[in-house]
Amino acid sequence: MKAIIADYLAQATRNRLVFCHEQIEGLTFVNVGKALAESLVKQDLRSPMIAYMAEEVLDEILSSTKVDDEIGSYVALDNIGVLFEPDLAFNLKSVIDSASTNKVVIIHSDGIIKSDRYYFLQEGDASFIDLHGLSYIEIY
Repeated sequence: MKAIIADYLAQATRNRLVFCHEQIEGLTFVNVGKALAESLVKQDLRSPMIAYMAEEVLDEILSSTKVDDEIGSYVALDNIGVLFEPDLAFNLKSVIDSASTNKVVIIHSDGIIKSDRYYFLQEGDASFIDLHGLSYIEIY
């Protein structure tokens, strides 16, 4: 699968965004749900500041770049469901767009991509990321 990513990166696309349905051997994936839960466990979840704190944690996760000999700098994410929580109010398109311009952002999920929309659970669901204008690949 890393060879597929390397071929995609050779195209010099604006974004370096990869959706995969299986974890890729040899890459380190960050469990986003667990990382956010551990960081916010002592916070008042009813606080209006919780969204800002969660955004800081997500920024830290996306900054924790790893390097692979074949694909270069990357961050690989797993268990991303928490990012769709309405109370956190993430602008996921903007976050992913920004993060994927300088490194490969790999998202492991069983989500569905249809008509440039990434649906977290099922097509037509309210939990989606608008991918229009972003360059990406999907690996099965």
